[in-house]
Amino acid sequence: MGLPVSGGTVFLPFLSDAWRFSTLNRKLVRERIRAYSAEPHASPLFVFGNQKSGTTAIAALLAAATGQTATLDFAGAKEPYASRLYRGDIALEDFIRHNAWAFSTGIVKEPALTFVAPQLMSQFPGARAILIVRDPFDNIRSILDRLRLAGDKPSLDAKGKAINPTWRAILNGSQLGGADVHCVSNLARRWLRAATICGADDDRITIVRYEDFNTDKAATIERLAKAAGLPLRQDVSHLVDHAFQRRAEKRTLSARQYFGAENFARIESICGEAALSLGYETPAKSDDGVVPAESTNKKRAPVHGLRPIPAHS
Repeated sequence: MGLPVSGGTVFLPFLSDAWRFSTLNRKLVRERIRAYSAEPHASPLFVFGNQKSGTTAIAALLAAATGQTATLDFAGAKEPYASRLYRGDIALEDFIRHNAWAFSTGIVKEPALTFVAPQLMSQFPGARAILIVRDPFDNIRSILDRLRLAGDKPSLDAKGKAINPTWRAILNGSQLGGADVHCVSNLARRWLRAATICGADDDRITIVRYEDFNTDKAATIERLAKAAGLPLRQDVSHLVDHAFQRRAEKRTLSARQYFGAENFARIESICGEAALSLGYETPAKSDDGVVPAESTNKKRAPVHGLRPIPAHS
């Protein structure tokens, strides 16, 4: 059995937008047309999390394990649509209607939706959600690696690089309305907002650390399915090592070496307190040693306020 995945969605009056953005136009046209006859799922499972935090892998494996259809990103949530939603230029109800096909699947994963997670959970009272968090140093580094940008520059100048409008809006901070001259600061604030967006009082949302998923992928998927109330349809052990996105290059530098003292301090200052509350310690000082990519999360002690996935019964 394969991975049951759908694309995204959107509405006919907005077809003209699709032709103005060449990198997304064909996908956006398909989404707008399919939205015309689609109905949003009454009780979807949302998979929230910052970009490059493991949302695609977890959502796809959950879909395979439970037999649910899944939306794994959709063009209608890219720029300029995400910024319009965040600014309130379009009401959430209209955004959902325009993207009805994306919201018609059993599992909906789109990192841009993370920043309206509370509003979505109110709009879908029958929904459940998973929020995936990742060590901030690893998460930000993964984004920069994805865009082939260095982490230790005083200013991360993306001019001349083939970076699409969505990633540019993320880097310059304009998407969330808090632009800073420094990309690392913008990315750190984005991580903080994503990691703390969901209130601790909503028991419909389960938080899982990407590092814990990596430790035992199949068991984590099984436990997340149980937490979401989705029956298991197949064992996904044979799928857990599938590359759902381009694999990162092998890392040979510690976080401190990669970011340099100034950028490392920026991330620590902005993200440190929230990261510690999620069980992440600041990477150890090392002038010449290498800290492996996943080893920044050394501490596995119980975390205050974290709603972990239930243990096996």
